[in-house]
Amino acid sequence: TKQWYQRRVRGIQFVSSGEDMAMQGGLLSHHFRTQGTPVMIGGGVLAHTILGVSYDTVTGDTKFLILDPHYTGKEDIATIIKEGWRAWKTDNFWVKTAHYNMCMPQRPS
Repeated sequence: TKQWYQRRVRGIQFVSSGEDMAMQGGLLSHHFRTQGTPVMIGGGVLAHTILGVSYDTVTGDTKFLILDPHYTGKEDIATIIKEGWRAWKTDNFWVKTAHYNMCMPQRPS
């Protein structure tokens, strides 16, 4: 229901361009430390799921653990990993001219 959605999904973050995704490392790191829920992301291009983030607080370098929900093959984790359907991606993964919306579900309090 709408009430459940409003209570559980408070974390919607708009990112104006793929170039700006590199600056979301701190926010995503905090989200995974405090909530631990996957982040659904989409917008001007295909949607993906962010399962984790590696964020260097000194350099700001960020890597994103991406799960591509468009995989349609057999349920074989080795194939999924080998073919890159679940992989670490750099900020170059994001389309620089596309906008993104991140849905960061909150755990029940």
